[in-house]
Amino acid sequence: MSFDLEQRRQEDVADLAPGTQITLQKRFKIVGRLGEGGMGKVFKAFDPIMNRYLALKVMKTDVPESQQRRFRLEARLCGQFMHPNLVRVLDVGTTREHGLFWFAMEFLEGRDIRGAMGAGRAVPLHVAVEIFRQVLDALRYVHLRQIVHRDIKPANIFVSRDPVDPELRLVKLLDFGVAKDLKDEQPEDPNLILGDPAYLAPEQAIPNGPIDGRADLYALGMTFFEAVTGHHPFEHHFDEHPRELIRAHRFEEPPPPSRYLAAAVSPQRAGALDRFFARACAKDPNARYPDARAMQADLLEIGQMA
Repeated sequence: MSFDLEQRRQEDVADLAPGTQITLQKRFKIVGRLGEGGMGKVFKAFDPIMNRYLALKVMKTDVPESQQRRFRLEARLCGQFMHPNLVRVLDVGTTREHGLFWFAMEFLEGRDIRGAMGAGRAVPLHVAVEIFRQVLDALRYVHLRQIVHRDIKPANIFVSRDPVDPELRLVKLLDFGVAKDLKDEQPEDPNLILGDPAYLAPEQAIPNGPIDGRADLYALGMTFFEAVTGHHPFEHHFDEHPRELIRAHRFEEPPPPSRYLAAAVSPQRAGALDRFFARACAKDPNARYPDARAMQADLLEIGQMA
């Protein structure tokens, strides 16, 4: 009789009623540092319970409240994503030892596309088309949810490789640290310009100016130019103050990609690339592609040309 009573008690403990609050404990082993940004540091860590590596992003202790809010927003946004071309946030918490806020993401094997381009080195066009097709899939997903990434650039486009299947390549769009949720009506710092000056859409250079997903398409167009030509449209401003890059995005007409393409590229494809870039990176957002799917359709047409 006493045995049955004890068994019922144990069963009752596991029967969690709605509204019950439970406390979870996580323990990770730090393997090494992967990188560092303005708000946090990223470490490779090992989860002994799940027997897997993960990327652990830890918020710095000295960041102002506005950046703390963006750090937590990144964790919340990425925790809601369910798309193969976006990094998954697996867990969030605060370290017991130091009170540091963290979130854990899937650990990726591979590299970003920054190392395969620039200084005259270009990504083969058929490879670039596939990479940017997947990025546009990711952007369509986030834009439909009224989220603007605001930091599209080569360092945030990651080509992952599967440790078991060498033929499996999946592109991941990284780092939503300065993303804007258009549903969030809380005002931002009116003196702050967020994003990389080398890829910044003209309207994004205006603090608190109205932006939407077309700002991301502009930045992706700039990145695409650099990928397929090995040159940035405004690289002649790289050694100058960042304000000169911002000014160039607003007022300077960039060269067409065909200026840097190899002679083997057909005139038909070169012309299509010029038109693609001109539309993606028009100064006026209304002259750009209206959304990621329209931009992707033209990209795929270029990929099918001889």
